[in-house]
Amino acid sequence: MSQPAYLRILHALRARIAAGEWRVGDQIPTDEELMALFGVSRFTVRAALDVLVADGVIKRYRRRGSFVAARPDGASAWMLTSLDDLVMHGFPTEPILLDVALLPCPEPVAGVLGLDAAAPALRIRALRTADGAPYSHSVIHIPEAFTRNFPPDWESRVSTEPFVSLVANANALPVHRAIQVARAVAAEGEAAAMLQVTAGTPLLVLERTFHSRDGVVLEHAEIACRPDRYRQIIEFRSTNAATREDSC
Repeated sequence: MSQPAYLRILHALRARIAAGEWRVGDQIPTDEELMALFGVSRFTVRAALDVLVADGVIKRYRRRGSFVAARPDGASAWMLTSLDDLVMHGFPTEPILLDVALLPCPEPVAGVLGLDAAAPALRIRALRTADGAPYSHSVIHIPEAFTRNFPPDWESRVSTEPFVSLVANANALPVHRAIQVARAVAAEGEAAAMLQVTAGTPLLVLERTFHSRDGVVLEHAEIACRPDRYRQIIEFRSTNAATREDSC
């Protein structure tokens, strides 16, 4: 499954900077040179560079270009510009499955999924790492009815296909809408242990719920992230046609 073009460029540039091909203070190729190198539009190049700027890896100067400000660290950062980005590349690294089990659904999750309390749901717990260090711990719930059509090898496919994409494809229910709620919590229990932090350490928790066009909930995930290793950038665009024309 292919990556969005900006994400491919982002990973390539980060790798070259991390390898020392461009050192701190060096100028990286211009937007035009990157457009020609990767065969993409200026917007796509800038989407990748904006992530590096937000991550403190490069600095951009008007009329001068972009310069390396720091070598990439272990933080995981990327930009979300669409629902497709969230579905196909909600995180930049593949999950490590901790366990998979069909269990009675906790009451709060059952309410979100539109199920009766204690109805069965597939619970998936997964860890994600960057540079060998954990940065997120996920607890995902999928209604049991949607798992019956999963392909036999679905667990081996999650490294290249997102969980919600498996649900959507197996049940012919394309993802139409996603809601994400972010909140801060104190680390405790399994999340604290898996993320290698002490109890009480602040964590960022993302609650993501994916819906079909008919409003059916396909998946609900609670993702605990280490703020020192995780960064998400969301781009907001105007829907006003006049504003878009003025900016061209």
